[in-house]
Amino acid sequence: MSEEAVKTPLPVPQPEEEPVLLRGRIFSGMPLSVAAQKRIVQHFEKLLDCHVRLSCRIDKALLAGVRVELDGRAYDGSLLGQLTSVRKMLTSHDEEEL
Repeated sequence: MSEEAVKTPLPVPQPEEEPVLLRGRIFSGMPLSVAAQKRIVQHFEKLLDCHVRLSCRIDKALLAGVRVELDGRAYDGSLLGQLTSVRKMLTSHDEEEL
């Protein structure tokens, strides 16, 4: 081993950045299968480009679909949420015609 190699400092390894992990909840009217839970998690991981952990909660007020609360936002895919969106769209369209 040459003396120059001993004097050259080794590069300091840089700590790798921790992957972002978002935690949230899935609300559904009935229990979801493990496969359905995984599909929802995969969808949000792809959408948000980060790791996602979701816990499941039952909300008897939901007739169909799911609502996901994640990182301070609500993603409403429930039947009620979809009907509300349609109502808003129709109401705003009617107001534009006046």
